[in-house]
Amino acid sequence: MKRRSQSLMVVLALVVAMLAFPVAVDAAAGVSVAPQAGAPGTQFVVTGASLTANGLYSLLITRGMAAGQTFDVTADAKGLVRFTLDSTGYVEDTDYRATITPKVGGNTLSTTRFAVQAAQPERCFAETGFCLRGRFLAYWDAHGGLSINGFPLSEEFSEVLENGQPYVVQYFERTRLEYHPEATDAQFEVLLGQFGRRIRPAEAAGMPNPTMVWFPETQHNVPNDFYGYWSAHGGLTQFGYPIGEPFMQVLDGKTYQVQYFERARFEAHPENPPPYDILLGQFGRIVLGQVVR
Repeated sequence: MKRRSQSLMVVLALVVAMLAFPVAVDAAAGVSVAPQAGAPGTQFVVTGASLTANGLYSLLITRGMAAGQTFDVTADAKGLVRFTLDSTGYVEDTDYRATITPKVGGNTLSTTRFAVQAAQPERCFAETGFCLRGRFLAYWDAHGGLSINGFPLSEEFSEVLENGQPYVVQYFERTRLEYHPEATDAQFEVLLGQFGRRIRPAEAAGMPNPTMVWFPETQHNVPNDFYGYWSAHGGLTQFGYPIGEPFMQVLDGKTYQVQYFERARFEAHPENPPPYDILLGQFGRIVLGQVVR
């Protein structure tokens, strides 16, 4: 009898502990909203990722401390939710939040913000038929514009990136811009996709070469002409560190000296006059072709 009473007490203690400290579900869940901003009436696409397959959830849209709208949503077999939100009647120049929670019993899984604004400045390109707006337009202008990033190849949309979380992104010929609302510093809200790492695995460490610039962070050398371009056009923020040594690669039937960085491939084109003797690989076209939307 005493043993049975002790077992019952252990079970009761476990139950109390579980109630006091609920187990978080879908801990890796994430949510994004595309576009990042738009005028009232914009059709915002809310994407949730890493949810429980076929799970039932509530999507809550709030403005400050005011009561919000709640929508019932269901994850698909891959744990994805995509919901189109009609912002007709929303207040201009106001930030909103999108939050996902389990429909029955559970903690807040993930939240992100988006803005309803008056008409945003935009720049459209007849060459590709796509436009730049808001934060991405400001970043594109401030970080090399057309020569570094290339033309836009898409509108803003939500993509689940390498960390399993959804982000608002936009593809360009040479880059992918990513909106990271979780950033505590505004200067890091827009980041560049690490295309170099995605396309070519990092190489083993090299040895310092006195005729080149040595990067101890990744232990690779960079030729002086590549380093000059790297330094003059955004450096670490724009291109990242080198992830391999320079080598000769066949591109479009011709052989060029190239070097891969975390976010770019540098190509030496001695047949071109400066400043076009160094060009960047069009990784945006390659990676966008692999994206299923």
